[in-house]
Amino acid sequence: MDIILFDCHTHTKFSADSSMDIREALNYAQKIHLNIITTEHIDFDFPGEDTYEFTADEYFSSYKKYTAANNLLLGTEIGMQPQTALRSREFAQSSPFDMIILSIHVLEGHDIYYPEYYQNKNKHTAYSIYLKTMADLLKKHSFGDVLGHIDYICRKAPYNDPNLYYDEFSSYIDSVWESALQNNIIPEINTRRFADESAIKSLIPIYTRYQQMGGRYATIGSDAHTPDNIGYKFKEALSFLKECSLTPIYFRQHKPVLQH
Repeated sequence: MDIILFDCHTHTKFSADSSMDIREALNYAQKIHLNIITTEHIDFDFPGEDTYEFTADEYFSSYKKYTAANNLLLGTEIGMQPQTALRSREFAQSSPFDMIILSIHVLEGHDIYYPEYYQNKNKHTAYSIYLKTMADLLKKHSFGDVLGHIDYICRKAPYNDPNLYYDEFSSYIDSVWESALQNNIIPEINTRRFADESAIKSLIPIYTRYQQMGGRYATIGSDAHTPDNIGYKFKEALSFLKECSLTPIYFRQHKPVLQH
């Protein structure tokens, strides 16, 4: 744990799905010897009743005083959709974010956390669409720094084995890594699913392939929405990175910094 400086993926009250107070987050992080990057949700045109948007000016004015101690950096997690790419770019460039995570939460107008997207799709079809869309949209979101949770779709996919396997989706995964490398976008190791040994095992060949294609770095993020999840399974994430021959980094003012 000593070499980890920043949990690079956390959500506080500026995200629609979190009510975490920044003071509680910082206090807990300090207790476990971590710093944090808040990465609040921006997901324009999000389906359903929740609005995954926030006002950047309010965000920075509210949290600026907490950044003075250098244990907090301010970022955002932008949901990628074809029709929102330009608006997302304008938002990203409107404020001095330290780090921008790019993610896919919505496909074909459906929140992929819920069953509607998967209706009448087998696993290969659902995952192929997800990965192909990811590779395509990374090219339109080259302003980002980090690709969030490549395995996000696995969290709620209604299949007997929801894990993402390189052997099953090698061409699609290679396309994602090719787009990321061409646009200087670094993948994250998201520890949300690291309680599941089979999930870790399935991800190792995927991130090893990224390294084989020329990747060198990754961020580590808990995706915490509550204080007690900050730093979740970071020891396991460090072992994961070592096995994949990747080096942990974080971003400050969009510049990569080695974790040490």
